[in-house]
Amino acid sequence: MNSVLLEKDKEAITKIIKEMAESMTGEQSTRHWTEDTIWFDIPAFASKGIKPATQFFDRAFDGLAVCKIDILEMETVINGNMAIVCMVQRISTASKDGTVNKPLLVRQTDCFEKRNGEWKVIHEHTSVPKGAEWNGEIVRE
Repeated sequence: MNSVLLEKDKEAITKIIKEMAESMTGEQSTRHWTEDTIWFDIPAFASKGIKPATQFFDRAFDGLAVCKIDILEMETVINGNMAIVCMVQRISTASKDGTVNKPLLVRQTDCFEKRNGEWKVIHEHTSVPKGAEWNGEIVRE
């Protein structure tokens, strides 16, 4: 694959990831999803399609004054019209009643497909390690 094209694709995907991380509505969160995206989230929730995910996000964001997502690690692998983005994120939230919630370290994987020249999320999976005791470290060779 042409290295200039690969870099442009990585930039486009990174822009989408950052936009989703800054979202505070269901529509913003799912704007780059396909109609049949499959999503697995932190609470015991899974959905297929945009509508249930959008409603879930809207309910979650409705009670929040702040939702800040810091991307601590991100690796993007592109192969043709498919891409996988693996991240470690810190999610900090505060409720509208002023309660500041304990930050969560999460792992998130977004799978993209390039459709009609645009990168779209076809699958997203977010998880919190059991016990939430993980320090975010990635073991490397």
